Amino acid sequence: MANEKKGKVGLNIRSRRNKPKNASSNDASKLKELNKAFEAPKNSKPAKKAKPAKKEKKEKKPRKLNAYMVFAIEVRESVKKNNPTASIIEIAKKIGEKWRAMSDSEKAKYKK
Repeated sequence: MANEKKGKVGLNIRSRRNKPKNASSNDASKLKELNKAFEAPKNSKPAKKAKPAKKEKKEKKPRKLNAYMVFAIEVRESVKKNNPTASIIEIAKKIGEKWRAMSDSEKAKYKK
């Protein structure tokens, strides 16, 4: 009882050295098959999962520019000339200030 393990069920596979003398050759071939089945192949990489095929992307049509963007494109060059040392951020802020200062009737001509 001291050698018994409680709660565990295992498969007792003996190697060639521990093979009982009265075992037949048929048992030995079964052991070889079992050993091959449980051994990991040497120097082999684990199989990679196949990647799913990529879906074709639909071509997106460019959207129409909104009124502010049309205005900004027109005004940007003049703002650059008036402020040659201004950074891109400062130029964008000045364009925004001009847009906010415009009335709705002036903005309407940029909406097409």
